[in-house]
Amino acid sequence: MGHNHHHHHETSGGKNILIAFALNVSFTVIEFIGGYLTNSVAIYSDALHDLGDSLVLLFSYFAEKLSHKEADSKFTFGYRRFSIFSALLNGIILLIGSIYVIYEAIQRLMHPEPVEPQGMFVLAILGIAVNAYAAFRMSKDTGVNSKMVMVHLMEDLLGWIAVLILSVVLLFKPWFILDSILSILISLMILKTVYKNLIKVSLILLQRFPDELEVELIKKKIINVDKVMDVHAIKGWSLDDTNFYLRFHVTLPETTILKEIDQIKLLIKEILESHGVTTSTIEFESGENRHCHEESSLE
Repeated sequence: MGHNHHHHHETSGGKNILIAFALNVSFTVIEFIGGYLTNSVAIYSDALHDLGDSLVLLFSYFAEKLSHKEADSKFTFGYRRFSIFSALLNGIILLIGSIYVIYEAIQRLMHPEPVEPQGMFVLAILGIAVNAYAAFRMSKDTGVNSKMVMVHLMEDLLGWIAVLILSVVLLFKPWFILDSILSILISLMILKTVYKNLIKVSLILLQRFPDELEVELIKKKIINVDKVMDVHAIKGWSLDDTNFYLRFHVTLPETTILKEIDQIKLLIKEILESHGVTTSTIEFESGENRHCHEESSLE
């Protein structure tokens, strides 16, 4: 039985993620205060969005650090699942917060309250500057974590541009109902992203076979390896959103010697690694034992 525990290390964006987090969390505090002073639920919505993004940044930072930590006796598959668990917590926090903001905004739709457009304008300018700088820092990094952080920062940037436009309109027209409408739109945008992420995270935690793995193509490549007669009893799951685990049986001729099996195993591992399978368990059996196992196959 062969075991492959190989780790891919992405370009570390730890420092820039930490800078983006410090900027985001500081500005989130300013937003909540600003939302109270301007009486704007749109500002509160964006504050909630930024709070969620701050959590994402913090989780991403620790995930970046933990992903470089080797597997040990306690976490034999490594530490990559910590980022998945963090994403689940973040999604739940954003879900509850967004539903609350939508509830408050609907109350305001029925009973509009005046807001302070000058304060909204100043906060919007500050929000655009902070998020643009953070996005500029993150654009220098590569890796899954850094790319995800960039998406969140660009969403924030668009949100603040919307608040800026709203504040300019309110300076000239007292259409305070627009504040509630914008907060609902921002919250719905958050909920859409949260829903997609929660579904993805839930499927990973439920050990669903990864959609990203082209199992038929992998089987075809392995069967093309010299002496391999069959591949069966394939089972797999995701360690996180980019690293996968597979275990399966490989049938070889009865006359195959141990040295040949080692060479075949190395070739199979190369195929698996090219498809993002960072951990694998391979069981070799002779052609005679092909039908002896009782495990179900993924054909």
